[in-house]
Amino acid sequence: MSMDTNQQVLEKLKTDLAQAGTQPLYLCFNESVRQALETGILQDGDFLPSERQFTEVLGISRITVRKALAKLEEDGHIGRSRGYGTFIRKTAEAKLEYSLAGVKGFSREVMLQGRKPDTLWISRDQIAASVLIASKLSLTEGAGVYKLKRIHYIDSRPMSVAISYVVMDAIADVQDIGVSLYDYFSRNNIELGALQSRVSAAMSDADTLQALQLNEPMPLLIIKQTLFDGQNRPIEYSESFCRSDMYEFFSED
Repeated sequence: MSMDTNQQVLEKLKTDLAQAGTQPLYLCFNESVRQALETGILQDGDFLPSERQFTEVLGISRITVRKALAKLEEDGHIGRSRGYGTFIRKTAEAKLEYSLAGVKGFSREVMLQGRKPDTLWISRDQIAASVLIASKLSLTEGAGVYKLKRIHYIDSRPMSVAISYVVMDAIADVQDIGVSLYDYFSRNNIELGALQSRVSAAMSDADTLQALQLNEPMPLLIIKQTLFDGQNRPIEYSESFCRSDMYEFFSED
């Protein structure tokens, strides 16, 4: 959001809140932002002011701001990214709820939610493991591993770029992997065990922008996971760069 747009939004909110009457302030705030979306003051990808800015400039409580933003998020008009803030999503679409604790894999999670997964393969190479990859897979540096890079789609829309490093003996024929790597493991009788996950955030770079067909940079959720087999041996280490406006990650107890 530019400074001009930022100021426009704050001035509009000031005016609308002053005319709220008996309407709860958080509902008036919510409606004012919706109007800014409909009239084009706010565009897809714009970042909203911080909660602190809203409270200081508008003279309202942080609780009011949070209630209004929570409703906007529930309705799919905004997204939030830790470390980057709150941004506008003009096209409200259901997020993919993705469990960080389960080992269903991307395609299975998508299908269970009644949507259509797909995969566009970028590369399937055999490489020498770096120090990092060797440590993640309990291998010696330079050992052979498969590096699998692909773009995940939901309902024909690119959602994430995934890079997996897989131990050699877990893949008999790398060309035989279809939409789902985990389904490939299942077909080849590889028992899956625990899954360790870490989540961080970063802005999209030029390559990811192009891969995900984004017009403007946006925050990405970076999911780093290590998959173990039934004997507690690491067989895959992956890094996925996910659209923050279309994924909702959770961890089950």
